[in-house]
Amino acid sequence: MKHQNVFWGVLLITLGTLFLFDRLDIFEFEWRILGRLWPILIILWGVSILPVKAFFKVTLAVLVGGLGVYMYTQKADGRYGRTTMYDYSYDSDEVVKDSIVSQTFSFPFTDEIQKAVLELEAAAGVYRLDGTTGDLIRAEKRGSKMAYNFRVEELDGESRVVISQRDASVNFRNNKTTHFDMMLNTKPQWSFDLDVGAAELNFDLSPFQVAEIDLDGGAAAINIRLGEQQLATHIKIDAAASAIVIKIPATAGCRIVSSTVLSSKNFKDFEKLEKGQYETPGFATGSQQIFIDIDAAVSSFEVKRY
Repeated sequence: MKHQNVFWGVLLITLGTLFLFDRLDIFEFEWRILGRLWPILIILWGVSILPVKAFFKVTLAVLVGGLGVYMYTQKADGRYGRTTMYDYSYDSDEVVKDSIVSQTFSFPFTDEIQKAVLELEAAAGVYRLDGTTGDLIRAEKRGSKMAYNFRVEELDGESRVVISQRDASVNFRNNKTTHFDMMLNTKPQWSFDLDVGAAELNFDLSPFQVAEIDLDGGAAAINIRLGEQQLATHIKIDAAASAIVIKIPATAGCRIVSSTVLSSKNFKDFEKLEKGQYETPGFATGSQQIFIDIDAAVSSFEVKRY
């Protein structure tokens, strides 16, 4: 019997047991945090194929597992700490009925706001950005007991909109019915800092000037559409066990740099320059350029030109 088969068999049994205990409410396991620790799986895979005796493999696997548990507890303990850098204000309306929380958020736009950042923690639900508003942002959350904090930080013509989960004890498994809809103002130049775990995210950003997107995804389904409003857009993706589709204008030049493990890629109409690097024809001379940097494992990626 191959030691590698035994190793992966034990790993699958362990993961299956954790899923079962979580489903039976024996204990609650934060799978979204575990999604951040996917490099541990790569290390374990490497351990399994080392040409050494089984005893050394088991020892290394136990050490790596202990490191993973320690990192998990550190992430879980410090996840929600946040320091407010500037004064902020917010407007929210909440209705609680039969454990269902409905919330609406809005913040007024002023001509002094030249740049804006949306920082979103999206966990277990459907998150949609579709449409524009005269406010800086308008948002509505409905359909589950999950509640969110909302704040806006302002400094020197830049506003940072921060939306985060309020109650860390809420079980993600019971919040799949969360629906979160947003609209943004088209005048500022926008950047997005998105932490998406076990959620579906559909963002139509085509009406907006999008300078940057920093996307951290775990067990997520993500669909993002860009428009022609920005001359240069930089996208950074760090994902595990996710399905991601990026739609870009056919007239835009795009360069992709990818570093992936056990992942599928579909970059139709791109030219492969070398391992992990792709470009659309005429990228260097294009009036609009989109730069995509992908670091992922066990995921699927597709970049579509429309």
